[in-house]
Amino acid sequence: MRHGTTPLNKEKKVNGQINEPLAPEGIREAKTIISLIPKEIRHIYASPLLRTRQTAEIINSKIHLPISIQDELTEINMGSLAGKSWEEMESGMELKKLHRSVQFDYRQYGGESADDVKKRVLNFFKKISGKHNDYESLIVTHGGIIRIINLLERGEVVYETFRHDSLLEVNIDSILKNSY
Repeated sequence: MRHGTTPLNKEKKVNGQINEPLAPEGIREAKTIISLIPKEIRHIYASPLLRTRQTAEIINSKIHLPISIQDELTEINMGSLAGKSWEEMESGMELKKLHRSVQFDYRQYGGESADDVKKRVLNFFKKISGKHNDYESLIVTHGGIIRIINLLERGEVVYETFRHDSLLEVNIDSILKNSY
């Protein structure tokens, strides 16, 4: 799932790896989604950024499961573009199109490329593969990472941003099988 809404989300600015807290709406979203969490969940993985840790902790206040913080789940590093709206960036609409189609390369701004992010997300799935065969896990991460995960599993790009209060089911075996 994606973390709850943040102040930058409300301003329609990209977070990247800015470490900001949830907005009051984000706290409400995290509390609301608890009822949608499958009963089979036995472990929570979360990005180290504050907004995802807060979301995981709010959910976990009701379900009481182990939480593992995983650097590989950190949002895309957009370098100096983080904290800006697409409109504030030079060639921002083109960058947005490349971002949403997972063809971005933010290295010239001090960030990452799409291939860099795919590799670290795959490393996460390789690391946890086989650890949870008898149950499901919840991954609390970011819109950009969810878009990458969807691409790795289904081979298709989802251009639109995932809502802050939605769950997406993925299969680790399919992701790893498709990556070879």
